[in-house]
Amino acid sequence: MLSSLFREKIENITHLGARVGGLFASLMASGRLGIYLGTDDRRVLETIIFPYFIESSEFSHILFVGCRWYTMRYRKAFEGKDYWTLDIDPRQRRYGARKHIIDSMENLARHFKDNALDLVVCNGVFGWGLNNKADAENALQGCHQCLREGGVLLLGWNDVPQRRPFHPRECRTLALFDPWVFPPLSASEYLTDTRNRHTYDFYVKPGSADRRSA
Repeated sequence: MLSSLFREKIENITHLGARVGGLFASLMASGRLGIYLGTDDRRVLETIIFPYFIESSEFSHILFVGCRWYTMRYRKAFEGKDYWTLDIDPRQRRYGARKHIIDSMENLARHFKDNALDLVVCNGVFGWGLNNKADAENALQGCHQCLREGGVLLLGWNDVPQRRPFHPRECRTLALFDPWVFPPLSASEYLTDTRNRHTYDFYVKPGSADRRSA
């Protein structure tokens, strides 16, 4: 008898937790909760990098790779753009864009035509799932294929041994890109003031249409 009552209480708590979690997710999606990560890498991303691309008419077709609860409100920030998200974990779909893809970044070219994207943001994926060099090469190849000439690849990664399976520049596919000096930061590589040494690398797909490479 006691055991059945205990199980019933546990089930009730579980259901309540699920309902609260669903409500939290709904509030986050609506923008009514101003919850965010206050780290310097997020500050740079959200108050310097994002505004530049949002305000520029040259960047309309955007892919953001990797979704978590703190990226949910990005869909509102990019609501005037053709904004897509991609994550391999189906559970992260609720945190993504309305146009969301459940797949690995290595398969990017399966979902977009050649030269279809203006910007690919790959932040916190390298070293957090994209750990194999062959997979990273395939992912970068997909980015190069799907970005238009003059399109930008933003790679955000942690420059610490436990989250750096290898240096991104060891990927031969990156040689297909040129470093791009991001105007607001006056740098093609920017190290944030974080314990995990989160770094933003900016690359451009070169070509006759590119007018922004340094």
